[in-house]
Amino acid sequence: MGRRKLEMKRIENKNSRQVTFSKRRLGLNNKARQLSVLCDVDVAVVVFSSSGNLYEYCSGSTERSAIVLYYIQYHIFFLAFASVCCHVRSKQ
Repeated sequence: MGRRKLEMKRIENKNSRQVTFSKRRLGLNNKARQLSVLCDVDVAVVVFSSSGNLYEYCSGSTERSAIVLYYIQYHIFFLAFASVCCHVRSKQ
């Protein structure tokens, strides 16, 4: 027997929503760990709950701060590159 497709909508019952959040957060961390191991990549997952709690996962060999710093540097580079591309296109 296969799984049925879930309708993507907010779970109204607070307790059910919390249970679903906890299970899916653990599942997401498990998938991130698998991706890290299978593909030999650095993975970081940051999740904020509806109550504002922070949950995080970082692949084993890398410090969390190193991944966050890499992301920030990449994001700044990407924004600068996109800005230059847009500027060049607007002149044409």
